[in-house]
Amino acid sequence: MRIQDQPAYILHHRAFRDTSQILEVITPEHGRLSLMSRGSRGAKSRLKSILQPFHPLIVSWSGKGEMPTLTSAESQTVKALSLMGKALPSAFYINELIIKLFHKHDVNKRIYFLYESVIRLLADKNEIEPVLRLFEKQLLEELGFGLNLSVNTGTGEAILPNDEYAYYLEHGPVNVLSVHDESYILKLSGKSLLDLNENTLDSEQSLKDAKRLMRVILNYYLEGKPIKSRELFR
Repeated sequence: MRIQDQPAYILHHRAFRDTSQILEVITPEHGRLSLMSRGSRGAKSRLKSILQPFHPLIVSWSGKGEMPTLTSAESQTVKALSLMGKALPSAFYINELIIKLFHKHDVNKRIYFLYESVIRLLADKNEIEPVLRLFEKQLLEELGFGLNLSVNTGTGEAILPNDEYAYYLEHGPVNVLSVHDESYILKLSGKSLLDLNENTLDSEQSLKDAKRLMRVILNYYLEGKPIKSRELFR
């Protein structure tokens, strides 16, 4: 099978033998997949500088099975995206989340375009913490794990910004006045829930609560798999 001229980003690459490498890529039409890139680490390979993370590419491949062979790659842009300061480890964190949560060969165009959008936001020097939290939330939504952030699970009523809520995994928020057990994962304000729901993380408390909430929920869906790129923020 031959696939021609697909938009793609490299999420990860690792050396294979002397001059080859295995690429983990994300595409809109074929989801996430592994490609064998033969000879591309060689000193004379023209692909050596192109096959890098965060660089928008057009790629082609051929072959069957779990790891077809890359046959061509070229840059979509004259200049690669520039990720400076904390934007770079943030982008590696995003790549690792996608690799560990988005199954190979599942196709979801929205995840590809979400990824492309967030990398460009980081390159454009936007505030990093809101970008990461909203990406985490939207990625979970696209994977079928969307969060209830607007309705009191206990009563079906709308979340009130001035009330405090206990958040239960796979269920959502319950007003703390109605809580009679301690199986919830954390407590946070109604305003923080509504801010995350409306993509308006413009206060320090909302950002702090969103980070706490997303960390616990992501760890749950990661099923204990560590996120190594978090160490880059220390």
